[in-house]
Amino acid sequence: MSEFHSLATLIKRLEVATTRLEDLALSGMSASTIAATNAPPAPAASASAPSEPTQVPRAVEEFSNAVDSPSKQYAELSQQLGGPVAEQAQLLQELVKAQRDFIHVASIAKKPDMSSPTFAKLVEPTQKALVAITDIKDKNRGHQQFNHLSAVAEGIPAFGWIAVEPTPAPYIQEMGNAAQFYSNRVVKEYKEKDPKQVDWTKAFLAIINELYAYVKEHHRTGLVWNANGESPEAAMSKITQSAGESQAPTATSSAPQPAPAPSAGGPPPPPPPPPVMTEFDEAPQKSAPAPATTGASAIFAELNKGESVTSGLKKVDKSQMTHKNPSLRAGSTVSEDSVKKQRPPTPSKPGKYVLKKPAVTELQGNKWVVEGHEGSNDITIEGEINHAVYIYGCKNSTIRIKGKVNAVTMDSCTKCGLAVDTIVSTVDLVNCKSFGLQIFNVTPTIVIDKCDGGQLYLSKTCLDVEVLTAKTSAVNILVPENDNEDAEFTELPVPEQLKSTIVNGKVVTTAVEHAG
Repeated sequence: MSEFHSLATLIKRLEVATTRLEDLALSGMSASTIAATNAPPAPAASASAPSEPTQVPRAVEEFSNAVDSPSKQYAELSQQLGGPVAEQAQLLQELVKAQRDFIHVASIAKKPDMSSPTFAKLVEPTQKALVAITDIKDKNRGHQQFNHLSAVAEGIPAFGWIAVEPTPAPYIQEMGNAAQFYSNRVVKEYKEKDPKQVDWTKAFLAIINELYAYVKEHHRTGLVWNANGESPEAAMSKITQSAGESQAPTATSSAPQPAPAPSAGGPPPPPPPPPVMTEFDEAPQKSAPAPATTGASAIFAELNKGESVTSGLKKVDKSQMTHKNPSLRAGSTVSEDSVKKQRPPTPSKPGKYVLKKPAVTELQGNKWVVEGHEGSNDITIEGEINHAVYIYGCKNSTIRIKGKVNAVTMDSCTKCGLAVDTIVSTVDLVNCKSFGLQIFNVTPTIVIDKCDGGQLYLSKTCLDVEVLTAKTSAVNILVPENDNEDAEFTELPVPEQLKSTIVNGKVVTTAVEHAG
């Protein structure tokens, strides 16, 4: 993969994910503060009656089963490497805990508006950890571990999937591809010198892969909330209180009490100190002489003189006025040739230089990268079950994938055809225009996001496929009319217009059919 594309595209995606989370956390108050502010005071429990443990929802257990083991291995290897890599690993553990609490809240609470302050405060711990991990990378440019830090900083925005709808799994996959770029650099540098470095890259990428599998199985169209649950504030208060009780010491009588908070009626804070003068500020000097007025200041100073402004002008006699003497006008005519000679030459426009990156078709680890092809119709890949295929920025090309592969992603391609045999997980089409996809055998899921104009040709064994579309137009699904190999295809349009009605207090959405 070209380094220029990876840096430009991946940095942009990181900025989009981070900016979205920062916008959601504008209020600056943590979720624990909401719970402490809005939750009613808990009744005092007797010393002999232990509190009832909170039941952990299944979604939280599955998240822990998926992420805890690889994150623990990653943390242990990071501590062995030391330096800023160990600092990032510690923040990642905090990020995993914040994500676990967030999923716990969603399991027992109703979904708040994603633009509301409530959601912003709930997502704030996740946002802070993401920003802190990226800051470590930015503060250590030139460090010998910079490729390690970049791999984590590029891949860790995958934990921002909680704010991505309706298909968060492909987003996580994109962040994993971004981390793979820098991980390959680490492997290339230390493969022969220090196998521990290679194990470190595998441990971190395992976190992203396990997170992808978890989200794809349990939150395919976005984070699942409890439609019949309680308020998010009450849920977060319950989780925070439960965590506090589990960490509290046994003997509380001798524990020092925190200092009381200042009352609301206290004195106002002192005024801020005066601004500090910098070398760019002009300090007032009483003894300095006033500078002479120039430019526009001088013009306005002359106009303010009133009638005396014209006292220095010379009076022109009528015999010298060209508008009253035709002979003067005839003698002072300026020829067009002289104007052309005096006119400066118009600079020519510089040519438009386009840096065309070379086309790439190569296997990087377990991922095939197909990039930058234009007008190529002979791209063929012999895949294996553990291979993933990533196709980016191709035009007027056809890609043939033979055999059984794990997943296929086609991103930002125009007028491209994709033909595959068998896909284990999904085929993802993102930001594509005028595409064609043919499935010769079977795939369980096809995800189409922000695409325009496409044809899906399905085999007779692939008719139970799930097709998920979002922000997509002019897509048709073509299915065989019968079981014959040379059967004609029937074209079925994917609905673009939906109609929603309220039935018994619930929203019922159906596709709008157009006759004629």
